[in-house]
Amino acid sequence: MKLVCVSHWRFPSEKTMAPYMMRVLESFAREGMEVELWAPRRQNIPELVHTDPFDYHLIERNFTIRKLPVIDIMPFTAGKFGFLLMLGSFVVSVFFKMLFLKDRKNTIFYFFDLRDAFTAHWLSTNTFSEIHMYYRSGLDFINRRGFNLMRGIIAATKPLRTEIMRDYGVSEEKILYAPCGVNFERFGIDMPQAAARTKLGLPLEGKIILYVGHLFPVKGVDVLFDTHQYLKEGEIIYFVGGTDEDIASFKQKWQDAGSPKNIVIAGRKPHGDIPLWLRAADILSIPNTAKEAAGAIESSPSKLMEYMASGRPIVASDVPGIRDVLLEGMGYFAEPDNAKAIADAVHEVFASPQEAEVRVGRAREAAKDLSWEGRAKSVRAFIERKTLDEQNHL
Repeated sequence: MKLVCVSHWRFPSEKTMAPYMMRVLESFAREGMEVELWAPRRQNIPELVHTDPFDYHLIERNFTIRKLPVIDIMPFTAGKFGFLLMLGSFVVSVFFKMLFLKDRKNTIFYFFDLRDAFTAHWLSTNTFSEIHMYYRSGLDFINRRGFNLMRGIIAATKPLRTEIMRDYGVSEEKILYAPCGVNFERFGIDMPQAAARTKLGLPLEGKIILYVGHLFPVKGVDVLFDTHQYLKEGEIIYFVGGTDEDIASFKQKWQDAGSPKNIVIAGRKPHGDIPLWLRAADILSIPNTAKEAAGAIESSPSKLMEYMASGRPIVASDVPGIRDVLLEGMGYFAEPDNAKAIADAVHEVFASPQEAEVRVGRAREAAKDLSWEGRAKSVRAFIERKTLDEQNHL
């Protein structure tokens, strides 16, 4: 089976969706599929201009990346115009690439954004889209058209699947529920905390509450930031990740708050070091907001599965997208958008270390069943089933 993934993202990227997509494609290729990634020839940030995406994101080189021409003025202009121009020129390039593709009829086209498929539907019915979130706007017809024309939808959470069925009239049979996977071999390491801290140059003393990921408001990072007011002596929040702009903005926020000593903005770290950071922590935080669907319902953050595999206690927002995977008794849930509630959950962990270890064990066992390989088998079986159903109807 040949599968072509189409995405307007930059590869490599400092943002988490790019390595996620590459991980999905890596797992498809390991399942014996012939995989290509079509991406725009965009200008990258300076530090990544000459960086190989496979090396940077620690991905096996078992599929091909093909860059398509686009009009890219995004580095020189702010706002939506530059993005829309790049996206519009990209879907035109996709159309002509598909038009002259050999054996197009038997090729599966796989998307992570409905907008990327706008012209693809004119040339193929073998289209599938993996949905983690989708953009609502006055141009909602793009979503409606995309959901209607896709042969199948892969939804990252059960609440998201329900939302798509309700809002767009998509049948349940057309949607596969497939949460994110995790590389347990990489993230399930048993390195002692002191060893991990020493290797990373972190202080051996103190309690570390760690957040890894983007510094977007939808991730609830502003609420986690405010949690510092309720922490006890020796408890420190570390933020790891973010784009250059968001890191700079967050550092300004830190200065405006009086440069609290119990907050450390560590910035982006190499992908290969993240398992060490998780082992170095005492608590891992996922403070998603409940104010936006992207944080409450649609989000199934891959870092949640990595947290679960790491063997550290998890304090997470009590939102459907998180509870979809982190079940009762596997972690500690806090009222979303409530800094005091996060602090209370943190102190509950520290007050009952034996109970915390029990919950850690449950989460870790659950993570073993969330492999990328198992996910790829499930998605491939779904694609084959939907493709066969269509052939039987012809």
